[in-house]
Amino acid sequence: MELKGLGEDNTMGLVGRHRYLEQLEALRFLRTFSITRIPTPLLIKQTKLLLCVPFVLSVALPDPFPACHQPTVIDEKWIGKDKDVKVQMVQCVDIDGTNLTPSSSLEKRQANVCGANCVTNCFLPSGGGPDPNECHVISDALLYDSQNVGALFNLDPATNTSLVTMQYRSCKSFMVNQAGTALQYCRTDWAAVLDWVAFNCQSTQNAHGGNCVANDQRWFIQVQSA
Repeated sequence: MELKGLGEDNTMGLVGRHRYLEQLEALRFLRTFSITRIPTPLLIKQTKLLLCVPFVLSVALPDPFPACHQPTVIDEKWIGKDKDVKVQMVQCVDIDGTNLTPSSSLEKRQANVCGANCVTNCFLPSGGGPDPNECHVISDALLYDSQNVGALFNLDPATNTSLVTMQYRSCKSFMVNQAGTALQYCRTDWAAVLDWVAFNCQSTQNAHGGNCVANDQRWFIQVQSA
């Protein structure tokens, strides 16, 4: 990841310094990732096994939102400096067989999972993956919203926001909360994960996108063709 923020005279303004520090933090965050290359987007029920022992599966066309049953778009908006990244809130009847009913008052407290480790899976084989440079436009939109809207966002089954998708041209990324309880995540972390998967799961790695699954299986972020 190239660190940006210096002006033409090699000086750093306030905005440039803020962006530089954000990207430096993203680099530190990316050091926690490891990569496992697997064929075709995985079903979450198989995740634990797939992350431990890579093996060959038959190639199948991916579902638009794997693990989300009966997806319904309930809200749509455009984000980023140029308002060119489409964001959709998707309601799922259930995720991976877990009924998304409101949790108890104790469980309704949002668990902040910013900085949590995840394991990267590249989808085999190569061909048909998203343009990583177009994925980077989504990352920039996330960083822009982090500075201008807020650092955190919620994934809460009680408000039908367990699945959030973002799309720019050929690239689609989505984050899925499969914990059944509210989670809170950082926009800068999603941007970092998105860039990492997009640029490291390409044809040069015999891949066409991938995802990053949390170590505790509560959430994952996926990057694929739109």
